[in-house]
Amino acid sequence: MTELQRDDKYRWTGEAIECESGIDWAIAEQANGIVAIIVNSPGGVLTGKQVRVLAEIVGEDGVIKNTRRMTSLLLIPKEKVETALEQLQAVGLRVANLHKSVRNIAACPGKGFSPNSRGDTLGLAKELDEAFYGTILPWDFKIGISGCPRNCTGVQCQDLGLMAEPRGKYSIWIGGSESGMSPTHGKLVRKGIPRTQVIPVVKRILETYAEGAAEFGAELGEGARVRLYHVLEKTGSERFALAIEEVLSNPHVV
Repeated sequence: MTELQRDDKYRWTGEAIECESGIDWAIAEQANGIVAIIVNSPGGVLTGKQVRVLAEIVGEDGVIKNTRRMTSLLLIPKEKVETALEQLQAVGLRVANLHKSVRNIAACPGKGFSPNSRGDTLGLAKELDEAFYGTILPWDFKIGISGCPRNCTGVQCQDLGLMAEPRGKYSIWIGGSESGMSPTHGKLVRKGIPRTQVIPVVKRILETYAEGAAEFGAELGEGARVRLYHVLEKTGSERFALAIEEVLSNPHVV
């Protein structure tokens, strides 16, 4: 089984972002010369203190744009980037990534907020972020969590989608895609996953994805841009279903 590696050691040179592992961190100069920084915030949650710092970074006339992946996009002059990164770190915020890792995790408000929700979403989004932020992967990997079948985050359209079930369990879909010219729904591969096993199951899915990408990447002709659904086209979902069952049958093995 492929062993996952992590790398969140990026560096701003004054002109561009550098990262030895090749993860594409979301700091990029735009066509008009302004630099965009996307701020990682699993589930779209920010504290009041963090919001104030974001406002300080862009200034009174600056712009913060919210994205579909529940992140905040800051637009600032290049000379302010280094200071902005220090300000973000001081309040516990991190830069999001664009490619080659787990993207910002989308989640609806979940239990305790929505009367329809059957389980926790925001706490789980935070746990997943802490477990997999900066994990090196073949290309994009999007995760979405919904608290009920109203499915506000479109879990079937993510690389990996989780939907809360009654009694603290979750269903899991894999292989969806919401972007590109051919969006597709993922496949439901397992119901009834206990909350305590979600992190180990997701880890095993990421490992299986990385392993499949290495095995079929050249054949797929996608180079470094092999998405999970590309791997599923070659392996089918059975390999992933078996990997999930292996984790669930050995709950003490991670």
